[in-house]
Amino acid sequence: MLLQINVTELGSFLKYGVTGLSAIAFILSYFLLFRESSRPKPRPEIIKTIRLFMWVTVILGVVSGVSSILKPHLSDDTMVMSKPKKTSPKKTVSHNSLASMSDEYTIEIFYETPKKALAQDLADVLKDKTSYEVKVSALSTSKKSSLKITSCQIRHELQESKIAGKLKSIAENVLQDDGVEFKLKQITSSSPNYVSMFVCK
Repeated sequence: MLLQINVTELGSFLKYGVTGLSAIAFILSYFLLFRESSRPKPRPEIIKTIRLFMWVTVILGVVSGVSSILKPHLSDDTMVMSKPKKTSPKKTVSHNSLASMSDEYTIEIFYETPKKALAQDLADVLKDKTSYEVKVSALSTSKKSSLKITSCQIRHELQESKIAGKLKSIAENVLQDDGVEFKLKQITSSSPNYVSMFVCK
């Protein structure tokens, strides 16, 4: 029977939002009227309060009905919220020994004049083995002294240390016949996704 619905079953109606709340109010109105009418002498003040509660219930039901007609997509909010949003995984581009995330990195190779050919060879290999943009620039004397460059090195930020390590491995494989070794130098920079390599004497 309807009166045998327990409180937990009524609470489950709340997952339907305002519509569920209206349904609970209707059931409670009926329950209150049934209880009061089963008394030997119904109390007029209680009947009046129940009538007021029923009007509030009717208004609530009308509001929920009108809102579901005007904005039908809101009635499905509970279903939408219950389904986890599908997030597309980041695409990974694999190139031989280096796999890069979809983030774009710029690798800039600075060279001293005698090492121009080596720097160009290294740039060609990096373009082939990675998906990064590779630039080659001459290393001026002023830049060398201001950055205190004394040997071949790779400058990177903390979050780029893994990429820098892989770049070091590729670079030393390419230039191993020339006896070039790179040192890793962690720096603080305001240039995101940028790693610089220095090919020096």
